Amino acid sequence: MIIRKAALRPVPKWAVVEAHTIHAVESELDEGDDSLQDTLDRAFSELDRRQPVVAEWLADQLAQTRDELVQSLGYFLSVTVYLAFRDAFPTRLHGVDESGLRMARETLSADEEIRAADPTEILDSDDILAMSQPALIAFVQHHVDEALDQGEGEIDLDELERVYRSILVQVIAMSHSVASPSGQLGPSRDMLA
Repeated sequence: MIIRKAALRPVPKWAVVEAHTIHAVESELDEGDDSLQDTLDRAFSELDRRQPVVAEWLADQLAQTRDELVQSLGYFLSVTVYLAFRDAFPTRLHGVDESGLRMARETLSADEEIRAADPTEILDSDDILAMSQPALIAFVQHHVDEALDQGEGEIDLDELERVYRSILVQVIAMSHSVASPSGQLGPSRDMLA
């Protein structure tokens, strides 16, 4: 497949979260002695300490959500995405700063605009991101699909789309905050074409 245009840059190979890490995180959440809510709350507190820029932005996005199912989904996904990165790269995950978060938001928006302007484009921005972070995006999409099924047509699709985009921004920002095994951070944050 040839990708003609994209504002999203590929995730460096050293920053790809593998499926086994995601399965381990899911098992950890399922097998915990505490309730899932308590486990998620502790993990979000850790996210807030270790990735305060991401945590604050995600909390703001979720606070705007009135649909309880969508808000719960966003909370769950924001925590599990963080845990997947934390467990996959325990010594190489750097904090996302304001410029890294802005880069992630702007590149996702720019990529969506490029695709919307081209009537022959068949891929969406999440498809492009899934090429670089396949297991993580598949996990996110699986849970979005489950929420749609659980919502039985009553879910607020606009809010679901906003929360889904927020999780994509988190994935982009955190992917580019993983240092290589030699200690170098990924591509320059000046990623807009």
